[in-house]
Amino acid sequence: MSLINVANPKMRYLNAAEDLRENPGQWKAYNCEGNCVVLAGPGSGKTKTLTIKVARMLAEEVTVPRGIACLTYNSECVHELKRKLMNLGVQEDNNIFIGTVHSFCLQVILLPYGKLAGVALPYPFNVALPSEQKKNFEHALAETVSPEENPSPWRTKMEYYRRTYLDRDKPEWQTSPQIAKLIGKYEEGLRLSGLIDFEDMVLLGMHLVEKEPWIRKAVRARFPVLVVDEYQDLGIPLDRIVKSLCLNGGMRLFAVGDPDQSIYGFAGAKPELLRDLSNLPGIETIPLRFNYRCGSDIIQASQITLGEDRGYKFVGGYSGSLYFHQCPDGINDQASKICNIIIPKSIKRDGKRNFGDIAVLYMDKNDGDIIAKHASIAGIKFIRIDNGAPYRKTPLIHWLEDCASWCSSGWIKGVPSLDSIIKMWKRFNRSSFNDKEQHILKVNLVHFLFSHRSSSMPLFEWLSEMHSHCLGPTFSKETLMRDESNAFDKLLNASEKGSILEDFTVGSFAGQSGYKDHLNLITLHSAKGLEFEVVIMMGMDQGRIPSWRAKTSEEIKESRRLFYVGMTRAKKEVHFVYSGFTENQYGRRFMRGASDYVKELLELMEGS
Repeated sequence: MSLINVANPKMRYLNAAEDLRENPGQWKAYNCEGNCVVLAGPGSGKTKTLTIKVARMLAEEVTVPRGIACLTYNSECVHELKRKLMNLGVQEDNNIFIGTVHSFCLQVILLPYGKLAGVALPYPFNVALPSEQKKNFEHALAETVSPEENPSPWRTKMEYYRRTYLDRDKPEWQTSPQIAKLIGKYEEGLRLSGLIDFEDMVLLGMHLVEKEPWIRKAVRARFPVLVVDEYQDLGIPLDRIVKSLCLNGGMRLFAVGDPDQSIYGFAGAKPELLRDLSNLPGIETIPLRFNYRCGSDIIQASQITLGEDRGYKFVGGYSGSLYFHQCPDGINDQASKICNIIIPKSIKRDGKRNFGDIAVLYMDKNDGDIIAKHASIAGIKFIRIDNGAPYRKTPLIHWLEDCASWCSSGWIKGVPSLDSIIKMWKRFNRSSFNDKEQHILKVNLVHFLFSHRSSSMPLFEWLSEMHSHCLGPTFSKETLMRDESNAFDKLLNASEKGSILEDFTVGSFAGQSGYKDHLNLITLHSAKGLEFEVVIMMGMDQGRIPSWRAKTSEEIKESRRLFYVGMTRAKKEVHFVYSGFTENQYGRRFMRGASDYVKELLELMEGS
């Protein structure tokens, strides 16, 4: 491989691009000049391809102050994209937006143009906190259905309905008059309180770009290029926004995704949207066939699970291994065996392997509680990514992790860079426009960081002083930071004496994005986009995956895709752990056997 000598850090992509030459799909995507959809399987280097392409377009094709808008599924994906772009010398600035669809609709469409377009919202408005959403929903449910109803299933129905039936002036909106009425009452309550929720952001943004040509022109003037990562996860509203801005509005599209990894049907994701987009006239479609992650046997097994041969080619030089473990005494037996037998043996097999190379994947928070308990008993430190985690990973929390990393040792290594931390801090302070205010913000933050360079400082003390020096005034002034303030309070409470993170230091908090001596405990849904040497899939029993609630063919297909996503996180080893039965809350057992997907793989192993 030849390297191009580039002194300017903003041109690092030229060196990185040389790695793409050996892969025909990646090189073709790098050089495409029009609307492009990249269909990228697991381990195919899609994030690498996307980030190098973005860096090139910024350097060669988009002239400042115009730029690129880059959208992805959630804040975790946003954080990862920012990190990889930063490695290429690309920092988030005025000419690049990196965020979720919700934040794009709010910041790029609704806030600048909503009032001008006559959107019926209270101005200024706030984003509803989860507690405010819950209160408004329960009030609406009591008025439109019954005060005796369980809110949980009705909330699920309402959210699905809002994401599915998008045009309220069409007959489809009255598919269920009762739910339509419930939605109207819920949204009315929010507006009376001066609030919108996350669904409002996307729906209002979608309708604005569809109905107002001048808004499409304004967005295109600022961002002539729209980049979408994880397209298959983003649902009907995003698909309509893309078609309005790109196919009807003149923005150039570069989209990356994989229909086989669409696992968020409950949130409105539809894998066929990406397939349909890739088949439209004027779209260049490029498949990525090489798998750089999984061993050859894991790739073969994954395509058996998928039920289709995608023609993926292995280029890593190792075969990988599949292991099957039946634990006859149930889910606690599984967790005990994972912590006391499977993990120690896996580490022993490779002397360089440690806990950070291993992930235990499971279905939900309840399973997470069980494996976390057994990991604690076994004396294994762990990082947990599920709804049972002690705090939410919002953009501010990711930023605080970066600040903690800088205070621990980053100030010596220059990673993360102080400049990137300052730029993100200014973005949180949107209402500070003049140079004097911006200077004060920068000085206060830099003074705090330099005076708190210690990895051993207790996290609670560090967070408390960060609040006093910097965050407190911002939370008071920035109305759109209410959700971030709520997330910060939860983190602060979790780190105080007597709470779950009381022993956390600045250094341990900085390592929450990955520590080599911490086992990774992650739900199957949250594992997408990650990779590990070893993956242990816990609770692989029929009735759990697929769930006994999965009745429709699409629900069953999605559970198969979820299983596929889980096993393709692994480079070297995949362990399937099951008991052959499930239990309900009353202790009754249902002897359904191992998951059908596990049985298929066992048959493959026996036949080979």
